[in-house]
Amino acid sequence: MLGLIKRIKTHHLFLFLILLLTIFLRFYNLRNSLMFQGDQGRDAIVVSRIFKDLDPVFIGPVTSIGNMYLGPFYYYFMLPFLFLTYPNPMGPVYAVAALSVLTVYLLFKITAKVFDKKTAYLATTFFALSAAVVNMSRFSWNPNIAPFFSLLMFYFTYMAWKKNSKYWILVSVCFSILIQLHYVTLLSLSGAGIVFLIQLIEKIKLKHKNFFTKERKFIVSILLAILVFILSLTPLVLFDFKHNFTNLNSFSSIFTKEKSFDLERKSERKGLAAATKFVTIDLKDRASQILFESSFSVNKINHPLLFIVSISTILYLIKKKGKLKDGEIILLAYLVPGIIGVSLYQHQVYEHYIAYLFPFVYIFYGLFFAKFKNKWLMTILFLPFFIYFVLINLQRYSFKTNGWTIDDMKRTSEEIYKRVNQNEKYNIVLISESKEYFGMNYRYFLSTNENEPVRMEDHQLAKKLFVIDEKKNGDNVLTLPIYEIVVFPNRDKVQKFEIENGPEINIVLNYN
Repeated sequence: MLGLIKRIKTHHLFLFLILLLTIFLRFYNLRNSLMFQGDQGRDAIVVSRIFKDLDPVFIGPVTSIGNMYLGPFYYYFMLPFLFLTYPNPMGPVYAVAALSVLTVYLLFKITAKVFDKKTAYLATTFFALSAAVVNMSRFSWNPNIAPFFSLLMFYFTYMAWKKNSKYWILVSVCFSILIQLHYVTLLSLSGAGIVFLIQLIEKIKLKHKNFFTKERKFIVSILLAILVFILSLTPLVLFDFKHNFTNLNSFSSIFTKEKSFDLERKSERKGLAAATKFVTIDLKDRASQILFESSFSVNKINHPLLFIVSISTILYLIKKKGKLKDGEIILLAYLVPGIIGVSLYQHQVYEHYIAYLFPFVYIFYGLFFAKFKNKWLMTILFLPFFIYFVLINLQRYSFKTNGWTIDDMKRTSEEIYKRVNQNEKYNIVLISESKEYFGMNYRYFLSTNENEPVRMEDHQLAKKLFVIDEKKNGDNVLTLPIYEIVVFPNRDKVQKFEIENGPEINIVLNYN
């Protein structure tokens, strides 16, 4: 027994313990604390129709800004897991949580290979414990799996530069997936692009006269990587051709009509003042958000920490005279343009926009502390930072049972379905704080029955309307200015019933 313990390497023990903790943080009380809102219900309906109705999809979810559609990757990621648990929608949730566990494992392995084990220990611990990472791994949503693919893209970029140019094809695969999860991940191209240019310059200098004959494998790999990316866009391109270039027009309107990247968009920002305030306000705030809000939420210490880290990084770069290690170059190539790119965006930036940067943030943490040669100085700086990190994140984990769980939604949907006659066309409207009137979370559970609600575009066919009133407006529900209620003809509330500890349900009939 003692011999076996001695043979167990430190990093194996670390991985075993950190993965146990990771699994606990991602799966504990998962069903009762699950966020299952409109977006999750919509995605589950779309995916269930793929295998129920053999109805494949060529576009993904619509974005919250610009009315653009993402690619369909996330729907097909959900497909096998929802199929396995259907009609229970928990399959994709378990898949997202499991992928986060795998990301923790890969983060250690990749960081240890690209940097060193000390950096890997630190980065993996921070990533595994981060409430931002944990909370996003506990429900199904397209941005939530971005860290896995951005980490792989980072690693394949390293391998393409230092080992074999064929890895550029895998870089392209990861990038093609990332931009189908959220369009902010377009910024990840800058990381791969910077490293590619460095590699290209190195090869041209080495074989400038015979570049095209000596570097055929490199050129073929790049061409194949481009081809992979183009092929990944095919579904969206075909969709645009069929729908008057909806995506292209929406994308261009972000830059023209909405002026989302116009530095003079905000008041009192003209000319030089716009550029100055971009650096002193936008860049500072976004760098603080990306580097520290995922760890400490909105916190008064974030800006001081940013100042300390910025000065330390500058001093390190001066000391190294710009001669950074390969891994450091790649990390900065992904992280710095990501911060600058997000800073240029002149609207609010939500946490899920920057989820793809989480692995780079925590690798940066690990690298920052690992660089201290003096163990006592490192310990003095690290311990208060880590203890505060743990205390803040313990308060932010979403473990508590929701007041209204997924099982309550299912129970409510069952009560509604009991009041639907055979072959009767019916619709639902949800009145809630989320203002998601279509009630896609309830609609999903109803769609698992033989008689589904009418599709949203066919609302005029409904003979019965169920108004799920979570806000409990009483008898005023039919006077609310909600389209589906207003246009429901000859509406006459015939019954109201209440779900225990839940919403009031108003049944409205159309007698025509």
